[in-house]
Amino acid sequence: MSKFSLINISSEKNGYVSGYWIQDHIGNLESANVLVSETNKANNNKLNIAIVEEISSTVPGLSIYTNLKRL
Repeated sequence: MSKFSLINISSEKNGYVSGYWIQDHIGNLESANVLVSETNKANNNKLNIAIVEEISSTVPGLSIYTNLKRL
């Protein structure tokens, strides 16, 4: 099992994203993609979401994260 984070993208360049944490996911990349689709559907497709390696933080939703490699 792998750990991923979903990021609401504020900017993207050359395969790297910056944005705000939405939620974490434990599983494989395929199941993370399913979660992205479900999360986007729940938000009326208004989010631009990237999957990145897990962000290790006790308060991930309070900061903008930069230069995260999009998976």
